Amino acid sequence: MTERPRSARSRRKIRNYLIFGEYQLHYAGQMVLVSAALTAGLGWLVYHETRIASRVVDLRALDPSDVEAQVLSAAFHRSDHRLLIGLVIFGVVLALVLGAWQVVTTHRVAGPLYYIAYQTRHIRDGFLGPLHPLRKGDMLRGFFETFREMQEAMRARARKEAEQFAGLAAQAEDAGLDKIAAELRALSKQRQDSLRASSNTSRTSEK
Repeated sequence: MTERPRSARSRRKIRNYLIFGEYQLHYAGQMVLVSAALTAGLGWLVYHETRIASRVVDLRALDPSDVEAQVLSAAFHRSDHRLLIGLVIFGVVLALVLGAWQVVTTHRVAGPLYYIAYQTRHIRDGFLGPLHPLRKGDMLRGFFETFREMQEAMRARARKEAEQFAGLAAQAEDAGLDKIAAELRALSKQRQDSLRASSNTSRTSEK
């Protein structure tokens, strides 16, 4: 019973690392290609030099009386096979490790970008809830601070407008303009409601 929720949480945690999958996988793929190319080049150089030494020993092993050369030749052939397998395994492991590291690294950039994009859509829809601070280790803090200052200025303007609409509503009511007063109060309430935080915003900031 407990294994299924744990596996679900693990999958969710992995998915959260790929917030902007297209952006993150693009750079992870570049890292994998570069590491594979460098490993292939270095591996070919090592294998080529080993094969040269092996061929020299093979020439000596043509002499049946040179027992040492024959033993060395057999050892070189066995080591060539192990070296090739080892280079392939090393290249694959290195590419996977660097690709995973690149995903984790870009996550520190993708996380703030995702949160800012989400809040930008919220602002577009008329919501100005309070922002949550970035997580420890996140990057783009200067950019986020500029965005936060802009959003705080919009929140301050919305508060002022709510107060102004409420004041105008009171004046309209005193003047007997009940319909206009009701509309002004609705506008004031709309501005006040836009300043409240939504549950989706708090959950999204945790990614």
